[in-house]
Amino acid sequence: MARRTTTAAAPAADGEVKAPIRRRRRRTTIDHAAQTAILVGALLKARGESGASQSAIITVIEWARGVHEEDATLRQLKTRPRRAKAEISAERIAKFDVNKALLDGVLGGSVGINVDDEGGIVFLG
Repeated sequence: MARRTTTAAAPAADGEVKAPIRRRRRRTTIDHAAQTAILVGALLKARGESGASQSAIITVIEWARGVHEEDATLRQLKTRPRRAKAEISAERIAKFDVNKALLDGVLGGSVGINVDDEGGIVFLG
């Protein structure tokens, strides 16, 4: 990964050349334990007194992990332009954007989440 500089190395007033300022990009890491706790809390809040089964909780957690895996896959494909054109369809990107927005909403508390009797995920506004 190439380093980015914010200023070009230019001579100062006294003729001394200053080194450029180098800034590193921050990599975002996902705290899966904290995210799982938030998702379980949101699911239990939506289900109320009925609670949630283990299979319902696993369904929600697998969905969230799938969103993160798709994010990593799309990022990797975007670094390879030829492959990206062939493998990234507009429909795939749109589906990912919707899932990412829903996940962010659930984690932020603005969207509720539930699992119906057939195992499908239902989002609550």
